Amino acid sequence: MRVEATGGSLMSVMTRRRADELANVVGVVTLGFGVVLTARPRRSATALGLGDRPVLAGAVGLTDLVVGSGVLWGRPRWPWMAARAALNLALAGCYATEANRPDGNRRARAGAIAMASLTVVDATLAIALAVRRGREASVEPPDDLRSASRHR
Repeated sequence: MRVEATGGSLMSVMTRRRADELANVVGVVTLGFGVVLTARPRRSATALGLGDRPVLAGAVGLTDLVVGSGVLWGRPRWPWMAARAALNLALAGCYATEANRPDGNRRARAGAIAMASLTVVDATLAIALAVRRGREASVEPPDDLRSASRHR
């Protein structure tokens, strides 16, 4: 990370390379979860604290396969990261519902906290990717190219 001054305040800016590296990790992890959740939805739902909700686990698995692929190979990447953040937020709600059941599922409480935290991380990365893409798109051509185009 590098820090630059903008408008009198310091703003932390993620480099393009670092944002891409983090997105690659997120994409691979998401695909991994997608495979497991899709292949073993009942076991995954229980292990992750989603209770007896294999249909939910399977649906999340399929969604993870699509979103993980988009994060890895989609261009631009930021909408895929934003989709992952939205999915995490929805999952945080599912976990919170499960955690509020009378039996007090501890895994579900931990899952709600984890998904809420991942929502923040993924949304931040989506913003960093979008900002970096916007800066690259708005870069002016070098002076010699601008002057050459004026003389045509």
